[in-house]
Amino acid sequence: MTEITRRDITTISGVALAAGACGLANADDRAGQTPGGERMNIERYGLTQAIADTPIISLMTVHDDIVHLCGVSADPGSPSDVKDQTRQVLERIDLLLGRAGTSKSKLISATVWLTDMAHFADHNAVWNAWVDPKNPPVRACLQSPQLWRPGLLVEIMATAAR
Repeated sequence: MTEITRRDITTISGVALAAGACGLANADDRAGQTPGGERMNIERYGLTQAIADTPIISLMTVHDDIVHLCGVSADPGSPSDVKDQTRQVLERIDLLLGRAGTSKSKLISATVWLTDMAHFADHNAVWNAWVDPKNPPVRACLQSPQLWRPGLLVEIMATAAR
């Protein structure tokens, strides 16, 4: 798997962008074991550092060839409409999936948060142009009155197979 660089982190995650610093090292969690005594391998990528109100998270974790992405949002510093923000989020998801050696054709699930369900049709227009129509994931779309930064209109969290 390709390393995630500081530049990648700032283009992928608004959380990391707001924090201004992120751990670059990948962390392998090999300490955990299954009930049968087998070793558990969890790869963690793009670890953030606690700065101000920013949580410590991984941008992506991989376990048993299942790729879990953090909630991905647009750049909070450049306000735009929901279509532009959705495009930016989906580009960031493509980048993360590519780093994990997979793609949108292997998406398993996605959870979308919109700040206003009046944006549902515009968001879906961009989503439908992006998603692999032969391999769509299951998806939920929820309303959240506010995302992690003012001005953000959409956030997407996704899981894919490798």
